[in-house]
Amino acid sequence: MVRSAENQNTLQRSLSNLFSGTDMFSSAGGIKARTQLKSKNYELALRPIFLQLTDLSEVDMESLHQAASKEAARQILSRCLKVDQSGGFRREIVADMHYHNYSFCRKCGMSAVKTSCFLSIMKALLEESVAQRLPVEAASALFLKWLLKHAVERPPKSVGVFSYEDVTRIKDHVHNTFFRHYRLYMYVYPPHCQMAFRAEDRNVGAVVPYPEPLKMQVISEIEAKDQPEFAHLFVPSEREQAEATLRNIRDRDKPEDTALVIKRKVDEGVQKLMTTFEEKLKEQDARFQAMLEGR
Repeated sequence: MVRSAENQNTLQRSLSNLFSGTDMFSSAGGIKARTQLKSKNYELALRPIFLQLTDLSEVDMESLHQAASKEAARQILSRCLKVDQSGGFRREIVADMHYHNYSFCRKCGMSAVKTSCFLSIMKALLEESVAQRLPVEAASALFLKWLLKHAVERPPKSVGVFSYEDVTRIKDHVHNTFFRHYRLYMYVYPPHCQMAFRAEDRNVGAVVPYPEPLKMQVISEIEAKDQPEFAHLFVPSEREQAEATLRNIRDRDKPEDTALVIKRKVDEGVQKLMTTFEEKLKEQDARFQAMLEGR
């Protein structure tokens, strides 16, 4: 009982902050999204104040629970939640969203009233987010506004449809599904605009000549591999390095040609003889120089 009272107080404080305009939505890093909502900007004119059993009545919920297949359940949800029946990928995306939300409610064991209310909240969230082109922070605040309005028994501002545990589970579910793909939903529903073009030739004004592009000199060109930004593109791969190492090992262990061996030995002998000859010439020059100085 004490725990329930604390949870109820928490919901009441959140609801009070919501209607007083206080920022109460925080991101995962603890940074508050300072977005003040104005209800007149986000509520459609014909939207009811409370959403339980509005789009889906008790009869609809009974038919939904008795649906024999997933496709039958999707058809009931599409009809009751007024999903666009023109076909195409938009209808499939929205129908899948409502069906997965319904499956979540069944998994959590929610009653028909709670399930109907949650599905209507998600419908209102999607419609108002698309109509207003809301950023994700404002859409998250709008979702919490609708959720908390149905979480505390405080007429005429709110009704107690969901418990504190329901609010926690619903919030986690929506943030892990709808808001994770929020940009995709906004991409599916782009704004439409009509543009009218008119061409007129009034023969006024001076024609601005286009300057010729400057020619690049040869000295200004540089190899791409010499640029530090592109150096990583010319680094040999591990496979190329392994092949080069294997070639070096094969060349080292490969026996030399006999002609090459003889040529190398001859070159080494000639080099040694030339070195000895140079040394003897230097010694002879030194003796002659000493004999001349002795006279």
